[in-house]
Amino acid sequence: MAAEEGVASAASAGGSWGTAAMGRVLPMLLVPVPAEAMGQLGSRAQLRTQPEALGSLTAAGSLQVLSLTPGSRGGGRCCLEGPFWHFLWEDSRNSSTPTEKPKLLALGENYELLIYEFNLKDGRCDATILYSCSREALQKLIDDQDISISLLSLRILSFHNNTSLLFINKCVILHIIFPERDAAIRVLNCFTLPLPAQAVDMIIDTQLCRGILFVLSSLGWIYIFDVVDGTYVAHVDLALHKEDMCNEQQQEPAKISSFTSLKVSQDLDVAVIVSSSNSAVALNLNLYFRQHPGHLLCERILEDLPIQGPKGVDEDDPVNSAYNMKLAKFSFQIDRSWKAQLSSLNETIKNSKLEVSCCAPWFQDILHLESPESGNHSTSVQSWAFIPQDIMHGQYNVLQKDHAKTSDPGRSWKIMHISEQEEPIELKCVSVTGFTALFTWEVERMGYTITLWDLETQGMQCFSLGTKCIPVDSSGDQQLCFVLTENGLSLILFGLTQEEFLNRLMIHGSASTVDTLCHLNGWGRCSIPIHALEAGIENRQLDTVNFFLKSKENLFNPSSKSSVSDQFDHLSSHLYLRNVEELIPALDLLCSAIRESYSEPQSKHFSEQLLNLTLSFLNNQIKELFIHTEELDEHLQKGVNILTSYINELRTFMIKFPWKLTDAIDEYDVHENVPKVKESNIWKKLSFEEVIASAILNNKIPEAQTFFRIDSHSAQKLEELIGIGLNLVFDNLKKNNIKEASELLKNMGFDVKGQLLKICFYTTNKNIRDFLVGKGETT
Repeated sequence: MAAEEGVASAASAGGSWGTAAMGRVLPMLLVPVPAEAMGQLGSRAQLRTQPEALGSLTAAGSLQVLSLTPGSRGGGRCCLEGPFWHFLWEDSRNSSTPTEKPKLLALGENYELLIYEFNLKDGRCDATILYSCSREALQKLIDDQDISISLLSLRILSFHNNTSLLFINKCVILHIIFPERDAAIRVLNCFTLPLPAQAVDMIIDTQLCRGILFVLSSLGWIYIFDVVDGTYVAHVDLALHKEDMCNEQQQEPAKISSFTSLKVSQDLDVAVIVSSSNSAVALNLNLYFRQHPGHLLCERILEDLPIQGPKGVDEDDPVNSAYNMKLAKFSFQIDRSWKAQLSSLNETIKNSKLEVSCCAPWFQDILHLESPESGNHSTSVQSWAFIPQDIMHGQYNVLQKDHAKTSDPGRSWKIMHISEQEEPIELKCVSVTGFTALFTWEVERMGYTITLWDLETQGMQCFSLGTKCIPVDSSGDQQLCFVLTENGLSLILFGLTQEEFLNRLMIHGSASTVDTLCHLNGWGRCSIPIHALEAGIENRQLDTVNFFLKSKENLFNPSSKSSVSDQFDHLSSHLYLRNVEELIPALDLLCSAIRESYSEPQSKHFSEQLLNLTLSFLNNQIKELFIHTEELDEHLQKGVNILTSYINELRTFMIKFPWKLTDAIDEYDVHENVPKVKESNIWKKLSFEEVIASAILNNKIPEAQTFFRIDSHSAQKLEELIGIGLNLVFDNLKKNNIKEASELLKNMGFDVKGQLLKICFYTTNKNIRDFLVGKGETT
C-alpha cells in the first residue's frame, strides 16, 4: 500500500493529514495519547528521552508534563502551575548512569530557577522540586564574580549533569552547578561576552552548539563565542548575502527583511537564519570564512606558540607529547592503540568524502570544541524505548547524501521563500543538517505545515498538519520530525513510502516492531522481501519468519471487505499459480533451514518451531482454497501440487506420536488404541499439574501425552502441556525455587536465561522481579 493510502485508511492515527507538495511523505503514529491530555498542552512541546516524557508550556504559563513510558502511554501527567517563561529537559546523553527519573530546569516569571524530578514508574507522573534558586540568590552569585549588573533577562542555554549554562542580560555567561543535597549552589565560571556595545540590546536569538555560542543580532550580525572562556571566535555579516549572491547569480537578490531566529547544524557547517518576511537564508560557514577570512578571529599562529608541556608532567610522558602535538602543524598519532587507529581511519574516510579536502573546517582552531560524537547518544537504540533505532536511522540515511555533492564550493548563501500568504505566519527552523533544513510554519486559519528544504537541489517538500496538531522539538543531530496529532505522538518520514519503510525496518529491525506499527496505524501487511526472511532465519528470529509468512497470506486469502467467492472471481487461477511459484524460493529457503538445523542437536528446538510455522502456513493455504473452490482447474491444481510437495517433504521431519514407548507395557486399553505407561499407577494418584511437572523434570513428556490421551485430557496436546509447564515455572519463581524453574524451562526446550528475562520484563509481580534481579539471572 502506498504511503498516502496507508495514512488515509488510518485517519484516526494521524489526525488531519494533508498531502505532500512534492516527493513522498509518510506520517506514522508511534505512541497513542488520550485526547484529554492533548487538550491541555500548549502550542509546542519538548520531547525528553530515556525515560520518555513530553513537556509543554501553555499560554497561561503553566507547565504540562506527559509521561510516554510503556506503563502509562500518555495516561500519566501532571501540571506545574508556574507561571514559567522557559524550561529545558536535562541532557543525560553522556551520563554514565542513566536515571529513571527525568529532570527539567524551569525558569519562573521572577527569574527563579527550579529543578523538578519526575517519577514515571507504574504509569504515574509525580513531580518533586529538588532545588530552587531565587532571583536574589542569582543576583548575589553574579555580584560575587565582580560583575555589576542588575538581572533583567535570563535564558537557559544548557542543563546537563546538574550543571547549567545561563545567558544573563544578553551579555553574561554564568556556569553553575546545583548541589545534590542541601549544599549551596556553586559558580563554575562567569564572564561577560565581548559583544560590541551597540549589539547588546539588539540580541534576538541564541544557540549553543558543541560548546560554541551563536548570538543573532537584529542589526544583521551573528557573533560566535567559546562558552568555556568567552573567546570571541568569529562574526558573520548577514548583509553580505546580497553582495555575494549578486556576484554568484549576476542578478539582484530578493529583498529580505529583518532576521528573527537562528539554527546551526551539529557539524557547525550550516547556519539557517529565518527572517520576518516568510523566508530563510542558509549559510555555508566553511565557504563564508574562506571568502571572508578576516571575520574569523580565533586563528592560531602556531609558530608563535611555545612547544612545552604542562607543568608537573615528564617530557617523555605521552600526555606531554599529545599536548605538544596540538600546537604543531603535524598530525602524528601519539596513541597507537587499536581503538585510536580505528578512530583515525574513520576520520580519514570521512575527510576523503569532502570535495574540497585540502581546506580545514572553519572551527579547527577552537580549543574547547566538543566532539560531535558526544551528541549522538540521543538517538541510539537504548535512548528511545518507543522508537526503534531503524526508524530513526532509516530516515537519517534517506536524507544523508554524498557530502561532495552538497558542498557546492561556488555558493555560500541560499535563500528559501515560503509562498506568499494573506494571513500572518510564524516560520521556525526546527533542525538543520549539512544537507537539509526542517521548518514549521503556522497560518492562523490552516494550522501548521512541515517543510523540508533540500539545500543541494533547493527543492521543498511541504506537508500540512492541520489545526489540531502540535510540533514537538527533540534533541539530537538526526533530523527527526515529531508532531502531536489528535491521537498521539507521530513521526513524519520524508522520502519513503510505507512499503519501503516497512521493508527496511523488517530487514534491520524486528518483525514485532513492524507488526506493532502496522496495527497502531491501521496499515495492511505489505509484501516482505525474501532477504528479510533470510536474515530472520540466520538470526533465529521466529517472529520475523512468522511475519513474513503472514504477509504472504494476503496473496491467497480474501480481504475482509469482500466474500471469498468474489476473491476467486477476480483472482484468476493463472494469478494464483503465479503467486505460488513466486513463493517457491522462500519455501526452498525454509525447507533448507529446517533440514540443516534438524541435524544439529543444539538447533533441534528451533527446527521444530520453524517446521510448525511452515506446515501451518502451507496447510492453511490449501485449506482455504478447497473450502471456497468447488472444482480445481489446471492452474489451481498445479499450485496445490506445489504446496503439497513441500508438505510431503516436511512430514519426514515431524515428531511422530510415540505409539510404542521404551518404558511402555505392551498392553492395550479396551477403549483406546494406545499403550499404557509404566508410570500410570503413580500418576493416577497425582494432580495433573504434578503429573506434568514430574514428566517434564524426568524427560517423559511423550509418556505424559499418552497418559492424558487415555483420560481424554486436553494436556495430551503439546501446546497445552507446555502452557501448563510455563505456569509451573511461574509458581516456582513465586516460591524462589529458581533451580526447578530453570530445569523445567530447559527440559521444555526453552532458552533458560532468555525466558527468565522475558518473565522479569513482563511480570507485574515485584517479588519475582526483585528475586530474579538479585540472583543475577536477568543481567
